[in-house]
Amino acid sequence: MSGELNGSFMFSSKNTSIIRIVALTLIGFALLGGSALAHPPADPALTYDDQTGDLVVAITHQVDNPATHYVKQVTVRQGNTVLIDKSYTSQPDASSFMYRYNLPQLKGSRGEVTVDARCSLSGSRSGTLVMGGTPAPVGAEPAPTKAPVCAFAAILAVGLAAQRALR
Repeated sequence: MSGELNGSFMFSSKNTSIIRIVALTLIGFALLGGSALAHPPADPALTYDDQTGDLVVAITHQVDNPATHYVKQVTVRQGNTVLIDKSYTSQPDASSFMYRYNLPQLKGSRGEVTVDARCSLSGSRSGTLVMGGTPAPVGAEPAPTKAPVCAFAAILAVGLAAQRALR
């Protein structure tokens, strides 16, 4: 009886290929699991107080533990000029919070102020405030999330390995 020895299962080349595919698929899902739990913050909401010169950035980023999954970097730009580039090691709240940046140079200015909020694990989002004009429309299409390259690489590796194992 080919493939059997005393009632126990023997590995054939077909069984080995199936085991490889299953193992590689499980490894791929494990690599993607961290990315699935990570998510970028929602689009930051911006307001500017002409009286105090403060730019208020409201961020929503719901996390389980704000000490390990948080908004790690906030960058404020006016046009191509970086006004603030601040790094953080946690976020003040597990869901919503505000940062206040004193930028008196924005008083009376015109143009767009853009804020990028980057997650410590994956992705970033942007918000824009039009200075000296009408505010940006509410409900405008959000900026796309920048997906991590490791997720794409894991999917590609699993696909290539599965294709090779099936040959």
